Amino acid sequence: MKCIFCYISAEKYLAENQYFFVIQDIHPITKGHSLIISKRHTTDFFSLQPEEMIALLDISKIMRNLLDEELHPEAYNLLMNCGSAAHQSIFHFHLHFIPRYHKDGLSLRAINAKLRSISF
Repeated sequence: MKCIFCYISAEKYLAENQYFFVIQDIHPITKGHSLIISKRHTTDFFSLQPEEMIALLDISKIMRNLLDEELHPEAYNLLMNCGSAAHQSIFHFHLHFIPRYHKDGLSLRAINAKLRSISF
């Protein structure tokens, strides 16, 4: 089954590896908010294959290094919603990679509320 993430052009990629690509979130919560998306259409984290889980760690480190160099955030939130009760709205694996700054004024509750408000 194809979805909106299945049609993203490689021209939009900020980074990629064999199993994942990264794009800027179209509704960023903070500067640098990105999405790590599986190239294979699969529902959520629990449907990833072992080799994909390893590649997810690798691309996460690549993104942290890129964002550390470019934006100098002070921390990160990595968020995944798995299932409709967890407010997953696009059933294609993606991880919200959110740089955090001491003065961004956001709590984890506020971030979750913003993510729910922009669900498709």
